[in-house]
Amino acid sequence: MGVTDKAKELAIIIMSTREFSELKQARSTIDKNRELKSKIEDFKKKEESLYSGKLPTNEAQQRAMELKSMFQSLSTIPEIDKFLKAEKDFNSMLQKVYKTIGDTLESTLKF
Repeated sequence: MGVTDKAKELAIIIMSTREFSELKQARSTIDKNRELKSKIEDFKKKEESLYSGKLPTNEAQQRAMELKSMFQSLSTIPEIDKFLKAEKDFNSMLQKVYKTIGDTLESTLKF
């Protein structure tokens, strides 16, 4: 069995986690409401443009303040708040997986 097959197995294991299940459910709720979906998409586009590194410093600072305000506003909507929290929890879980893989690889490469 190759690395790709093992990666698929890991993906299946990840899909069985509470974090994935909660994210999937929250995403489904958002997808059923055009207005909420549009707000999330707009937020994500603005967030992506900020993190792309292509904005001049003053524009990036302005965009960051705009995103913070937008995030606070969106967080008052229960369905969006649930989605954002589920997304944060899922990403945190994935970061732990990536760190574990990285640490394991790094420990075998030490001189």
